[in-house]
Amino acid sequence: MSRMELAERLREAREAAGLSIRDAAARLGFTNYQTLSSIEKGEREVKASELALFGKTYFCSLNKLLIGDETQPSAVHFLWRQAPTERKTEVEAFIKHRFEEYHLLEKLLGLTQDEASVIISVSPADVRTKFKVDALATKVSNLLNLGSRPAMSLQKVMEQMLRTKLLFVELSDFGSAASTVHPEFGAAIVINSEEAPWRINFTLAHELFHIITWSTFNPSELEQDEALFREIERKADRFASSLLLPETAVREELIARSTGQKLSFSDIVDVAREFGVSTQALLYRMANMQLIEWLKADELAKNDELMMIDRRVRREAGCEVPSSQRFIQLAVKCLRKGLISRGKFSELLAIDRADIDEVLEFWGLSEVEGESIEIMAS
Repeated sequence: MSRMELAERLREAREAAGLSIRDAAARLGFTNYQTLSSIEKGEREVKASELALFGKTYFCSLNKLLIGDETQPSAVHFLWRQAPTERKTEVEAFIKHRFEEYHLLEKLLGLTQDEASVIISVSPADVRTKFKVDALATKVSNLLNLGSRPAMSLQKVMEQMLRTKLLFVELSDFGSAASTVHPEFGAAIVINSEEAPWRINFTLAHELFHIITWSTFNPSELEQDEALFREIERKADRFASSLLLPETAVREELIARSTGQKLSFSDIVDVAREFGVSTQALLYRMANMQLIEWLKADELAKNDELMMIDRRVRREAGCEVPSSQRFIQLAVKCLRKGLISRGKFSELLAIDRADIDEVLEFWGLSEVEGESIEIMAS
């Protein structure tokens, strides 16, 4: 490979990452942007020690920089719940790279992106009305065997049964959540890891609606038609509410806790926690179920005393840092089989190499394969 070929690939990778030459030079640690400009013109040789930094900064593999892609992969289209207000190209390049790494682990282990084990087909007629959306939520819950408390198993089911790739990222001001369905690496969802667990549950269910209706409502058309996008978002919210709060189970729990058909504020908060949703989500679901008036639900959702109880109870319960369990398990399995190095493993999991053993122990996972046993064929 000539110096000019590498120079061209580096320039293309920088532009694909949405970085200006000045921003890229600063992140690469060059004292001035002319150094990077010289590299991209083929005037300065790239040091071997610099290549890994280029790959990390531009969200691409060393193979792509050194060898290039024989075939151009299909473009990744993200449907954002709230798109990044700035650096959108850079954010999407980072997310795309992380999903590609996820898919690489699957390929190393010989896992193909076959059809999901549970097929969910949705037509426009299936979501035409609110009641149709509710029925779809019930159908999906039954197909996935989510039980009476769907939030407790939704993430695991989406990862293991539907093979949906989940990525938790500190998005902050760079967007809220996004989903995509790609012909190569399948369905994927990125979620703001800074959200509370109960909001993450709702986001998962909301984005699941977009995943199963991806071929029903063209994402590009949704982005170009604001009124249509808002309507589909409302349907996604309705789907998430119905999925996470099954009417029969919610009604039974509310009745069991009520006294003379009345519920205390603490009871309402407890039921919301029981189902893994926000108190506001439960209140609006109760309105959907005609247990309270819409105006009453809206009033309670803004009630200072109720919200104070809600904050205190949830603060005392604590929050775990969200993570993709399947991604972690695939990475550990690749490490066990010698398919990736400890250095690559630490890079994938964003941990210090010296902490690998401690982290594996914390997760209750082992780096050692151990002895194999033979199982009988059925």
